[in-house]
Amino acid sequence: MPFAPEGLGRLPLVRRNWTLRGSLQAASRIRAELRRGAIDAMFLHTQTISVFAGGLMNRIPTLLSLDATPANLDTLGGAYAHDVNPAVVERLKRAAHRRVVARARQFTTWSQWAKDSLVTDYGADAKRVTVIHPGTNIDAFAARAGAPRPPGRPLQLLFVGGDFVRKGGDLLLDVYRRSLRETCELHIVTATDVPSGEGVHVYHGLKPHAPELIARYADADVFVLPTRGDCLAVVMGEAMAASLPIVTTTVGAHREAVEDGGSGYLIGVDDADALASRLRALAADRALAARLGRRSRAIGEERFDIARGAAQIADMLVALADERGVREMGRVRLAAPDPEQNA
Repeated sequence: MPFAPEGLGRLPLVRRNWTLRGSLQAASRIRAELRRGAIDAMFLHTQTISVFAGGLMNRIPTLLSLDATPANLDTLGGAYAHDVNPAVVERLKRAAHRRVVARARQFTTWSQWAKDSLVTDYGADAKRVTVIHPGTNIDAFAARAGAPRPPGRPLQLLFVGGDFVRKGGDLLLDVYRRSLRETCELHIVTATDVPSGEGVHVYHGLKPHAPELIARYADADVFVLPTRGDCLAVVMGEAMAASLPIVTTTVGAHREAVEDGGSGYLIGVDDADALASRLRALAADRALAARLGRRSRAIGEERFDIARGAAQIADMLVALADERGVREMGRVRLAAPDPEQNA
């Protein structure tokens, strides 16, 4: 589903507001699908593109998926340059989203953090909300836990983040230059123009699951993401698949992905001292890094396998269609507007 401004989306007010533009386009595309034939179940991600789909959701059993609620995002506003509106506007916005939530039949959330907000802030029935963490293609990454490394090799640190500053890449680079150059090498995958230097290797243009990106994971010893703002960073699933211990911050739902001291370490935002301390400990104890990496892989297999999550969502959609009286599964049509721009 393209998100270029079209129709009412060309109007200045709508064009500047992604929620309005996305919701108008989503509703338009759903109606176009209905003209082609009945839709037996519908998947919408997220409620941000669902504001104008309430009437359609009354007609079509809908599974609403969320990475985070608007209330969740408000807690991360500073990192995303997201301003909280005046109280009266926020009340209207919350009321609009509560109406959307009231019309959905089932929900999936990326985290318990998002589920709790969906229930508390928007009135969803907790029994209808299933937590399915964002996953990765586990089989695309080698389960190399315990794989031998050349003796004496510096600890290989890997950072992957397009938005270098929001993801804390500048902090990591500064910590590396000040206190880790003797024991570590830093590998940075980003869209930002970051200079290479002594012990610092920068990679641009690497696409998800590209062979070169997978090679970077395979060669790394530790995944480092000192992010200032994330709901639940998808790249951590890739790090788990690659059997890497993860050092990240306590933002969003990251506590649900990383066991502090078990599969990696959780630190505070902009805590340079803690970041340096954890990485020095891993550089000094490679057996510890390997042990944390094995646990990281196990968590990935248990909860961050995209094939398992996708199958679970498909089962939920088929069940919704079946509730509507569809018995011949061969004729079920599942409509899923693609909100890629909301990732």
